[in-house]
Amino acid sequence: MEETAVAHAWLDQVMTRLVAEAPENRLADFGGQPIFGPPLVGVADGDDPLFMRFRQVVSPGHILPRELLEQERGLLPTRVRVVAWALPFADGVRASNRSGRWPSRLYSLARNNGGALNHFLRERLVDLLRGEGWAAVAPSLTEGYNAFRSPEHVFSSTWSERHVAFAAGLGQFGLNSALITARGSCVRIGSVVTDLDATPTPRPYADHRAPCLASGGATCGRCVARCPVKAISAAGMDKTLCYEMRKAVRAQFMDAYAAQMHMLPAPVVKSGRRDPGYSLGCALCMCGVPCEDCYPFGAGMET
Repeated sequence: MEETAVAHAWLDQVMTRLVAEAPENRLADFGGQPIFGPPLVGVADGDDPLFMRFRQVVSPGHILPRELLEQERGLLPTRVRVVAWALPFADGVRASNRSGRWPSRLYSLARNNGGALNHFLRERLVDLLRGEGWAAVAPSLTEGYNAFRSPEHVFSSTWSERHVAFAAGLGQFGLNSALITARGSCVRIGSVVTDLDATPTPRPYADHRAPCLASGGATCGRCVARCPVKAISAAGMDKTLCYEMRKAVRAQFMDAYAAQMHMLPAPVVKSGRRDPGYSLGCALCMCGVPCEDCYPFGAGMET
């Protein structure tokens, strides 16, 4: 892994294998259906000025990759890389969530168990990198990670996986605030900071906004109609309305799903507390839309 291109190829192979072989990636309640297909992997330079910029657009305490790696290794690293990945939900999961007033039972279980799997993937990639002699740490698993209410941004955190994936060349933000990747917007995202000498992925875009967001929905806008609580408009996503929908989903289904299906717990971080729990969402705006499983705006994003 001395050459940077070889290191990047190794990351692709490792992440693909980790996802494919993970027992958590199969849903026993649905005949062993997979949650995720092969991941999309990108690499950002941890010293990219974007990470300092995130302290303005995400939160003042957004973690800086170099500082995190210095704390981990106890010395100044020669280089800092941020490995980000997007896990695309499998065809069956997405298809089940294309209609109805509420997110499907299959999607709900896949989202919860996929979140637990994503947690394990961070741990497993860190272990593999350290086993090869590299420093590695998953920011969202550290004590410095927090998710909280924000007067300016409504909801915020000290490490935004979506923004980090944007820095790693994986996609742009859509009208519904999702990151639209080459594998679509219906994905889960994770990342690890390391000193592995991998080539940063080029960003094939200058604007953080996908065409749908940049045009106020004129380019597509299908997600506007898909949202049952009208949280999406030409102005983008109303996070408060979206959160109310997610609360309604939890209130309606959490107890029954936890009792009837094999739900995997994972750490849930809120306002400084880290407790194991379950997580339900919605994603109706990410299914049954052109960006469900691809980047629909033409050239510029590679698979």
